[in-house]
Amino acid sequence: MLSVGFIADRIGRKRGSIMTASIMFVGAVLLTASDAPTINGLFLMFVIVQAIYGVGVGGEYPVASSSASERANSFKSLRNFRGRTVVLVFSNQGLGNLVNTAIILALMAITGQHGPKYSARAIEIVWRVQYAIITAVIGFMLLWRIFGLKENPHFRKRSGQASGFGGRKMNVLLGHFSSRIWASSITWFVNDFAFYGNKLFQGVFIKIINPHANLIQVLEWTLLNSFIAYLGYLLAAYHIDKPWMGRMRLQSLGFLMSFILFICCGAAYHQLIHPANIHWFQALYYLASFFAQYGPNCTTWLIAGELIPTDARAMAHGWAAAVGKVGAIVAGVVLGQISDQNKFIVSAITGLVGFVITFIFVPDTTSLDLMQLDLYWDKLMAGNGQDYHGEAVNPKNLSLWERMLGRGKLYDLAAHAAQLKGVEMTNTGHGNGNAEGINKSMA
Repeated sequence: MLSVGFIADRIGRKRGSIMTASIMFVGAVLLTASDAPTINGLFLMFVIVQAIYGVGVGGEYPVASSSASERANSFKSLRNFRGRTVVLVFSNQGLGNLVNTAIILALMAITGQHGPKYSARAIEIVWRVQYAIITAVIGFMLLWRIFGLKENPHFRKRSGQASGFGGRKMNVLLGHFSSRIWASSITWFVNDFAFYGNKLFQGVFIKIINPHANLIQVLEWTLLNSFIAYLGYLLAAYHIDKPWMGRMRLQSLGFLMSFILFICCGAAYHQLIHPANIHWFQALYYLASFFAQYGPNCTTWLIAGELIPTDARAMAHGWAAAVGKVGAIVAGVVLGQISDQNKFIVSAITGLVGFVITFIFVPDTTSLDLMQLDLYWDKLMAGNGQDYHGEAVNPKNLSLWERMLGRGKLYDLAAHAAQLKGVEMTNTGHGNGNAEGINKSMA
């Protein structure tokens, strides 16, 4: 996430996406073909190969989000549905979880693995075929990116400015956008702490519902959870661009509902695990899974790619995503040391922290044209950020914290229009792309 995000801002979105797909393809081939004379050797091989595959998957986060948001922003037909476009890209992660679980279930049934006495040979067939299917999909994706994908127009316009990233750019980025980077990183951290933490201990929860569940039954419950989560992805995509919802409200709603649902599970834990109440427990848990998707799991992936100008977008997204995965690692350690009841209470606290940080530090970029953010960045880089008066400093596009800093006072639509008119006149006959694009978006 860190390295590929940094590289993708320099080599471009197309080359970055080819790079991540190539790494994933190599990793998927090795996963399918991995073997060793002993089970410990096979496990070691899997650890190494998963690390290789993980570099591709991690790098896909900043590249895919940045590319999707910029591509949508480049086309008039998609500009008002930028959030939907990006979230639908991300929703394929949820679809992958759903389809993968269904494939494993089908393969288990085909090979006759129904009870606790499993055949090692049959299980090997299951996971090799599963990975072979994944490898084929990634192979198709790689070929399409090489021969069918074109560099998105938005990044292409900025490629000259984004080619280098020296100390000056880093100082401006951290000096002016640090609160956005911090907010997108910490909200991702607390979301992944709760999301992946509870995913890691999903088997424990299923055992509470059904103490005698075998592997097939655990997979069936997992399939149901994946389906509910996928509905959350789709509903988030549908509502993310609505003026009455937007990014910040949806993320706040998801965090708040996670807090309420998990605190209910924790506070009434001993009553809920009673056989007479187990279905209430089940409903609360699956609702929490729904609101994780219909909220912060989708919005953190989207917002991290919209808060920062194009020149540093993938790198900043990579930072936030990497911090998020640190949250997942910490969850695996912390939640493994506490009781099942306290797992829900700690997860509830992370939801509350996410809600507070979102409310104070996360701006709502639902209606913001990304070109405006780039124009603001250019002014900042030139040392005259105070001369920018456009939509990037419109109070409705700023966080509460940024409004408290007084950045919204720069907003003056008439002055901004006069500046753009001056730029257009200066560039008459030379087709200034940025000015033309901004004038069209303002119209």
